[in-house]
Amino acid sequence: MGLLKENRVYLLAASLMMIFGMWMGALIPQTSGPISDNPFLRGIGQYVQFYKPYDALTVLFLVSKNTLTASLAFLLAPVLLVVPAGILLLNGFMVGMVGSALTNQISLVVAVAALAPHGIFELPALVFACAGGLRFGLAAIRKAISVWEHKPYSMGQAFMWAWRLYIISAMMLLAAAIMETYVTPFVVGYFP
Repeated sequence: MGLLKENRVYLLAASLMMIFGMWMGALIPQTSGPISDNPFLRGIGQYVQFYKPYDALTVLFLVSKNTLTASLAFLLAPVLLVVPAGILLLNGFMVGMVGSALTNQISLVVAVAALAPHGIFELPALVFACAGGLRFGLAAIRKAISVWEHKPYSMGQAFMWAWRLYIISAMMLLAAAIMETYVTPFVVGYFP
């Protein structure tokens, strides 16, 4: 069985959570001022200082930040399944809100130009990492239940499928960071 087929239930669940988060973010009322005035985005301001287009250190920062998020989703899932779900919902929410704000204040074309170049790698990467986390977390819960009930259960196979999703996610996050640093500013620069 292929990786996607073997993990289809987890990938579908993770995708639906991400889409639900986007939908919720798009429903947030928009302010008439700059996007930076949105109270939901105030916490992001601290990270903006590290973002410098066309700078290799920005790639390193973005890979580190996003890989940490993916790692938390994967590693904390056995303890708290809500971590991958929360990461998917929050990231989806932010994409929906920013996309909606850019569409309302500028245009849909600018919103797509600002989000798509790196988003085509970053969003699936988060879905893969969180799907792996869900699979790993559920396997750990099944293992705990099997120990409690004195029944055999091996979580090795489930962990290996989950680990493969995580590794693919990490590679996609590197591609997303490169795109966000070098391609997104170039594409957005075409719009006044």
